[in-house]
Amino acid sequence: MSSTPSALPPPTSARRTIALTFTLQGRATRTELASYILSAVLITLALSFATALFAPYAVRAMVSDGLTVLLAIPVPALLVRRLHDQGRSGKLVWLAVFSFAVWLVRAIVSYATAMDFRIGLDRMIWPVDWLVILANLAAVILAILPGTPGANQYGPDPRQRSG
Repeated sequence: MSSTPSALPPPTSARRTIALTFTLQGRATRTELASYILSAVLITLALSFATALFAPYAVRAMVSDGLTVLLAIPVPALLVRRLHDQGRSGKLVWLAVFSFAVWLVRAIVSYATAMDFRIGLDRMIWPVDWLVILANLAAVILAILPGTPGANQYGPDPRQRSG
């Protein structure tokens, strides 16, 4: 008798991602990745709506950036497990980490300095934006590629129930 594919419902899958925030072993399905992204988007929309009603722009921006950092914490481990599902090394996660680091540096510069300095910085490092675009594109493509069927060197197929 063959194993039947199974998918965790989105809330369960998103909770699994959060529970495995610092776990770099094992495999993650596209469903787990998609459900975490969907959960993060819904949380972001709800908080953005609430802060738009009651907070000035500066507070909304700080809340938004803080939430982005908080929601990004589980992503590297999730992407490593997603790469493992395809039989690839988790070292490719540095594509996504690089992009996030560039955003984070710009956010910190924006809060710590005058806007003129941020504009000058953006004018100087604009070629980095092209690298960020390419890194993001590569990370998205790698994230949506299908996993290897059956067990691989990183563990059993997460899409199959043990029978």
